[in-house]
Amino acid sequence: MAVGLGVVVGILALAIAVALAISALNQIKQVRSELDETQRQLNETQRQLNELKAAAEAAPVPPPPLPKSRSAGLEDLREELRAAHREDAAPEE
Repeated sequence: MAVGLGVVVGILALAIAVALAISALNQIKQVRSELDETQRQLNETQRQLNELKAAAEAAPVPPPPLPKSRSAGLEDLREELRAAHREDAAPEE
């Protein structure tokens, strides 16, 4: 009876060891899968960072040209405006 009980305990211990080994292998597969996904995300993030760095290092766009400066002073412009109004008023008379 003691021998039979020892065999049963041995078989149970072996079954538990196999179950634990299978569980450990499944966990290792899951961790490996998560690691692979994390590596893919890291690679994508590094690619985006390199693109941003390249865009930042690109030659800056030159500023738009300044408006043309006027040679006439403010008084000259006022006189031109008055003359234009006089020309508009002259045909009506």
